[in-house]
Amino acid sequence: MKTFKDMFDEVLSLSQRKAMGRRMKQLAKKSSTKMRKKMNQMRALTPDKAKQRAQKSVRKTIMQKLVGKGKDLASMSAGQKASLEKKTDKRMKSMGARVQALVKKTSKQMVKKHRDKKKAMMQTKK
Repeated sequence: MKTFKDMFDEVLSLSQRKAMGRRMKQLAKKSSTKMRKKMNQMRALTPDKAKQRAQKSVRKTIMQKLVGKGKDLASMSAGQKASLEKKTDKRMKSMGARVQALVKKTSKQMVKKHRDKKKAMMQTKK
């Protein structure tokens, strides 16, 4: 079976992406998945997970800057998104160490946000 990293590295076609979305939508409805998600939210965020989320967040921020504040990324066509991905990769390479600094800063914010969310969940549980 493929791991998440294997699936993340390969580029999916539109039909594969749609099929994966349908499968994930079905899985999200299962009570076991819901319970596992709740349990994972109660766990502390690992440094690797925090870094991964921070990288995604930084990438999304750069994409939004390239597109402009007025445009919504979700409403773009698949072709536009593909060209934007390429532009983002190029921009991130040119930024170099600044991207890593942003990731490190955002990672700390992600950990704090997760901790606060966890604390709020614990208080509502009581």
